[in-house]
Amino acid sequence: MMTVAKGVVVVALVLGAARAHAQTAQCVVTEIVASSDKKGLDPRLERLKAKLVRPPFSAWDTFVLVGEQSVSAERLKPATAPLTQGTLTLLYKDKMAAQGGRARLRFGVDLDNKQGRRSVSTVVAFDAGDPLLIAGEPVKGGTYILALGCTAP
Repeated sequence: MMTVAKGVVVVALVLGAARAHAQTAQCVVTEIVASSDKKGLDPRLERLKAKLVRPPFSAWDTFVLVGEQSVSAERLKPATAPLTQGTLTLLYKDKMAAQGGRARLRFGVDLDNKQGRRSVSTVVAFDAGDPLLIAGEPVKGGTYILALGCTAP
């Protein structure tokens, strides 16, 4: 009888861990400054090149990596990350199946500048593993771009 009880506890723990794992998204937040300084693409941003050479980002010719970090976002719990230009708050809302089987993730994204003023507050849906780029905030010497790439099991 004691063995059965231990087995039930182990199964419950494994199922609970699997459910918790599926409720978490892993994100990479990349901070970029774009300008027209004719210096090209920072080699550390090569994985984003295909997006940066298309409009509206093709308006600039220089892209410099200024920060990058990983953020773990638990479903329906705000996750914050300090940025060079302020603070990012992510709210992982859900994972949806898209046509063709590729998962789409839905996030609330709030971006506050260094003075605490909210510059971005939106809900976005994007393909898992395909970074979303948000741009527009002027910074010294250029324009701030935030690339958000997330995956969820």
